[in-house]
Amino acid sequence: MPEEYTLFTLPVIETAATRRRVRTAALKDGNLTSRKVRIEKRNRVLIARYYYWTELKRRRFDDVIGILSDQEFFVEERTISNALLAFDTFLQGFIKKSATPATLKKMFPGWDWAV
Repeated sequence: MPEEYTLFTLPVIETAATRRRVRTAALKDGNLTSRKVRIEKRNRVLIARYYYWTELKRRRFDDVIGILSDQEFFVEERTISNALLAFDTFLQGFIKKSATPATLKKMFPGWDWAV
């Protein structure tokens, strides 16, 4: 094709340099929390849901572990077992006080606590 009929010239493609993301630490102003704090909050809700399913709904242990791992928190069963061991005093507090769904609703308002 003669050069006078060329409509446009193609740009030269250059390889891009690799980009790196910088990992920043969580801010201490209260808006952002660290991973450890988020896991602790998750485990507190997990223990409350465990109490709800076992004590208020009267479900079996293996059924509750399945509900928590597959339907509510999407974590391994081992993670739930570890949380039960680590937060045993938190769970015992619910059991001693015979926590009601209203009490749980005040503590964790984003969840359904209906009996």
